[in-house]
Amino acid sequence: MWILVAAVLAAVGAGVGAYAVLKEDGGAGSDGFREPVAREPGAPAGPSGSGERTDRPGADGDGDGGGGKPRHVDVNAGREPGEAKGRLYLNDVKLPGRGASSNDLWAADGFVVQALYDTVTAYRVRDGEQAWSLRLPAPVCDTPVNAGDGGKVVVAYTNGNTSGSRTCDRLQQIDLRTGAKGWHRRLVERGVGDRTSTVHLAVSGGTLAVAQEYVVHGFRLSDGKRIFTEEHRRTGPCLLEDVAGGERLLYVDTCAPGAPKAHDEVRRVDPRTGRTAWRYRTKAGWNVAKVYSVDPLVLAVRNNEEYEKWAVVAVDGDGKQRSWTRLDRGPHTFEMCTGAGDSGEGVQNCPGGVVNGDTLYLATEPEDGAALGRNKVVAFDLATGRARWAAAVGKGKQGRQLTPVREVGAGKRPGVVVYVRAQLGKVGRTVRFAAAGGRPEVLLRHPTPGREWETYMFAGETLYSGGRFFVTPTRIDPDSPLEGDKDQGRMLSVGR
Repeated sequence: MWILVAAVLAAVGAGVGAYAVLKEDGGAGSDGFREPVAREPGAPAGPSGSGERTDRPGADGDGDGGGGKPRHVDVNAGREPGEAKGRLYLNDVKLPGRGASSNDLWAADGFVVQALYDTVTAYRVRDGEQAWSLRLPAPVCDTPVNAGDGGKVVVAYTNGNTSGSRTCDRLQQIDLRTGAKGWHRRLVERGVGDRTSTVHLAVSGGTLAVAQEYVVHGFRLSDGKRIFTEEHRRTGPCLLEDVAGGERLLYVDTCAPGAPKAHDEVRRVDPRTGRTAWRYRTKAGWNVAKVYSVDPLVLAVRNNEEYEKWAVVAVDGDGKQRSWTRLDRGPHTFEMCTGAGDSGEGVQNCPGGVVNGDTLYLATEPEDGAALGRNKVVAFDLATGRARWAAAVGKGKQGRQLTPVREVGAGKRPGVVVYVRAQLGKVGRTVRFAAAGGRPEVLLRHPTPGREWETYMFAGETLYSGGRFFVTPTRIDPDSPLEGDKDQGRMLSVGR
């Protein structure tokens, strides 16, 4: 897919200028961390003239292609009437030659925060300005999809080894409002099925759940104290597969793998004690592929024998199935998680679907298989599993590619926020479809000068918070063969 995307994006015309500002970061501390670096208030945002970019990574003589200097591009000079203001930061994290994937986007108290490789960076919702940046001692290996109580989050990072003994066994609490480091601890392998080669994190309220292979350890988010452990034990033929967090804490178990009655189970768990409240069991021969929402519980399930068969299942507050909707057949074509695949991410990482109220909004597969082809958003009633409506932006060949966007914070309304992707000769937009469908309300017209950088964020992470839209690329490759820095955009935000 990336070859096709590169071919499409290579055709994007040149001509958008840029200007970038460099700024030094803090020094390394004795514990291996770089202290949080706050952007100086009132620092110039760049000229409004030619917009020509004048610097390159390492231009101040550091020679390492980075160094924690927030470089941004002026995407406002030359805006068309009615277009919103944008803020675009280029990547300033020194990445390995193979590049790195972006992690989950968090929102907390007026900040949007994301980890990339070994650095966690925050941006202000009110204006998109970079607020702080914190460098960790080693690359981040997992993040929860949401923050917890008090704007706190915990990330997992590796032990730093480059040999076969590399593990994902360090935890670091971070205050998303300030970048301040909280408690830190090393995960311990306590027995069979309790390995740290791969871990998954989930946060629910004041609890952090850490899945270490077949064991879950629960830690208090405030101080890191271990409060429960779900031991490795065979409850019948079931083994822990993953954890999911947010308004509810869930465990996903795989049961009787390889057997005719193979199935999965989802357990709702009390985050204070780790005790199971109820279980939902899938149909025999089906497994839980992804979790679209934990409250209400909405699952994407896949057939074990026929991989192309998949469905969406809605489950009520007592663990009973409400609806089952097959998505591999019908008037619309869907690809689970918009074909993003799974590179070891957790069960909650699945773009292309958003739940709001009692409705699931899914993006259809682009027509003709085109990388930026037109598609629709379909609204499904979770009570019945039936489609309520389908909507597009633009008609015929003028149709656009749409992606439902997660909305957080104050001002959240019924319906769904949708990203109209930037593409060849067309700027991006942020729109809202009402719960009943109909014509979309245009929330933001993205700035024309940022179109090329935005286009290269084709398969990115998206978030709408406080009236501002955020998009980041799924992955950044420092050695990309694409010309120029148009594929080095780190974070684009658009707001009034």
